[in-house]
Amino acid sequence: MDNLWYKGNLHTHTSLLGSSGPASPENVVRWYKEHGYDWLAITDHNELTEYETNELVMVRGEEVGKHMPSGNGPIHVNGFGITRSVEFIDLDEKVPTMQASIDGILAAGGVASLNHPNDRDSFTHEHALLTSGASFIEVFNGGGPGKNNEGGNGRPSSEEIWDGVLSGGQRLYGLATDDAHTYDEFRPDRANPGRAWVCVRVDSLTEETILAALRQGEFYASNGVELLDVTPTLSELSIEIRERPGESFLTKFVGKHGRVLSEQDGLRPRYIFDGDEGYVRATVLSSGGDKAWAQPVFLGSDS
Repeated sequence: MDNLWYKGNLHTHTSLLGSSGPASPENVVRWYKEHGYDWLAITDHNELTEYETNELVMVRGEEVGKHMPSGNGPIHVNGFGITRSVEFIDLDEKVPTMQASIDGILAAGGVASLNHPNDRDSFTHEHALLTSGASFIEVFNGGGPGKNNEGGNGRPSSEEIWDGVLSGGQRLYGLATDDAHTYDEFRPDRANPGRAWVCVRVDSLTEETILAALRQGEFYASNGVELLDVTPTLSELSIEIRERPGESFLTKFVGKHGRVLSEQDGLRPRYIFDGDEGYVRATVLSSGGDKAWAQPVFLGSDS
């Protein structure tokens, strides 16, 4: 990446401290280091895995949750920057259970992400809007076909759910993550590493600066497209895309209720605000099929 952008993953699983094999923390960290990552959050299920290493900057994390009864899907909330493990509290229903996980993460000093909304119909934007205190939502989860990022059969895409949450007044930034579990068998139906990431913009790389950048939306999310620059000002949102031979790029600037405000080809898309869009974010689509997401700029009464 160019100077000041640092690549990391915010949803990573291991076989826990003291284990051996492909998914041991040591091997997981090594995989990300060898594949160009700068930092990493290990988010094991209901467990704070504090792995110390000089290979990557580590962000303390945990995935709080479990599969709900009666086909209600998994309710999983990631916590980043927590100072202690967060206990999962099962309150039988989606919204109270989501809220309990968010509250536990905040009480432990962390920030919360609502994970994989379309994993067995985990939650809708209506559910998310009944919660408070989260900072992020996964718009892409690389954990295999079951994550159903694109929706279908009457189910909106994860990106459309994000727009529903933003349009309802909640300021959640969008993440793209691996949700990696399997490091020794690579195929489409496995939850493999390297499928998605976020790049934070910081002057120096520490856990504290990473968390500050995440809280402020100073990052972009991607499952393949690289951005050289994302510049929001009071009047516009401009983007610079890294060129790839043989590929073209289409950028969609999106506002409240998922309205497409502008579609632009090329490597330097730019949108000038009217002021009544509510928010403006961008999705960059490559002709090769992958994407990047620029975080929303809030305008008018939403600013």
